[in-house]
Amino acid sequence: MLKRQRVLLHLLKQAGKAITRMELTKWCFLLRHETPSGGGPAFYDFVPYQYGPFSFSIYQELDKLVSQSYIETPDNMTVVLTTLGDSAATAPPEVSRDIDAITTRFRGFSTNRLLDYVYEQFPAYTVNSVRRQLAPRPTALPNVYTVGYEKCSVDKFLSLLVSKGIRRLIDVRMNPIARRYGFHKSTLRRLCGKLQIDYKHIPELGIHSKERQQLATKEDYETLFKGYEQTTLCSEDAAIESVVAMVREMPSALVCMEADPCFCHRLRLAKVVANRSGLEVVNLRAA
Repeated sequence: MLKRQRVLLHLLKQAGKAITRMELTKWCFLLRHETPSGGGPAFYDFVPYQYGPFSFSIYQELDKLVSQSYIETPDNMTVVLTTLGDSAATAPPEVSRDIDAITTRFRGFSTNRLLDYVYEQFPAYTVNSVRRQLAPRPTALPNVYTVGYEKCSVDKFLSLLVSKGIRRLIDVRMNPIARRYGFHKSTLRRLCGKLQIDYKHIPELGIHSKERQQLATKEDYETLFKGYEQTTLCSEDAAIESVVAMVREMPSALVCMEADPCFCHRLRLAKVVANRSGLEVVNLRAA
């Protein structure tokens, strides 16, 4: 079991009662943003959604914990620990102290009072809210944006897109599969849709995985990308023109895995698209 899942169970244990998934998510958010420990290393990230800060990862992992009998959901909205979950509910001392502080402070809050507090303290997370928006959703200037998801949770990645004003994700992976939750094509398309971010997959502009197996030095990458420029970027004119049209239409980002664009083919593609569109290349990175 992941450490963050044990912290999740510890929060439920300290609640001392069944609470809703929404309340648990907001407690996790406050643990992350208002305590010294932040919930510990690799704790959950959050994205602005319908009722403020949200974590697709928390909901996905809660479903796993239900299937593994660590928690129960009596009415599919509230969650409560099982005996098995109670025994697994552990956290490091510094995180445990912060959990105590969060649960002691917010245990008596109604859902509306809890939401009011979170909204007022973190207005940037209300930009997609159906309840109350305290800040406008950003819209990026026209440019050719690129972004990589390496070492990112899907919530952190999607939050970056929203905060930077990206309205379309152009996936330029040839084979968009990923072991990390959220980055498989079908899941990424679905989650983007929930945030009103258009998703397009252009496999013709990717590089086959077998060509990336023996990359060890900067020279290896340079050889790979030079070949990409001489083949794909010369033969896939229609696909490139479709990307040019998309970046002109709305703020769009080319996405692939690598965090550093210099080690990803998307930067070479972005330069061609920028040249044809008259826009600038802007590489986004998650903090």
